[in-house]
Amino acid sequence: MTSVKLSHISIYCDEKSRHTSNPDDPYMVIGALSCPRERKEEFTQRINRMRKIHDVWREFGWKTLSPSRRDFYWALLDFFRCESELAFRCLVVDRNILDHEQYNQGDNELGFYKLYYQMLVHWLKPACVYHIYLDWQQNRTQRRFMDLRDILRRKLTGKAKIECLEPVSSRQIPLIQMTDLLIGAVGYAWNEKQGSAIKQDFCSDLAKVVGLRALKTTTMLSEEKFNIFHFTGR
Repeated sequence: MTSVKLSHISIYCDEKSRHTSNPDDPYMVIGALSCPRERKEEFTQRINRMRKIHDVWREFGWKTLSPSRRDFYWALLDFFRCESELAFRCLVVDRNILDHEQYNQGDNELGFYKLYYQMLVHWLKPACVYHIYLDWQQNRTQRRFMDLRDILRRKLTGKAKIECLEPVSSRQIPLIQMTDLLIGAVGYAWNEKQGSAIKQDFCSDLAKVVGLRALKTTTMLSEEKFNIFHFTGR
């Protein structure tokens, strides 16, 4: 019997506005960028070549988007547009609706990783093997990453396979930095920020690139290139 060749996919995750108490930032965004595992080194090298061309050596992301780095960030935007095997998904949630007392035993950290689960579980396809990397952050409970991995594995038994789910430093992973850029743009749009002309321009151009009228929207679950999921549950 011929064995089925499984596709190996790498996923790079990050989040925005988890810890803020700013009432002007009610929406938190958890998102991820995915690509075929056999192309991750190629994509990383291409980003690094762009960094060299534009003299960008420090960690990049949404916070560092500025007029002096415009050409670099629009090169990244064009890279994302042209590369069909790069895909993005994010979950947007109004932090004010989250009832951690009722649903998470008063543990907002547990609630946060439940949202991570929601962002990932509906994205992972059968007959694929996933290597998932989350930007490292300090947790009160050391097992958070392992628990998320184990719960996903149980849920996806007989479907997708989770080869690994582990924290990494975004400083070493340009694809996580690119995730930060994309979720930053979505968060900026959903929180209706207007303080930076270049960030507004980036949001507008990103929306055009992915075929949306604006980033403050939701997409069909079947949307593969740029998927925005507005979580309205608990």
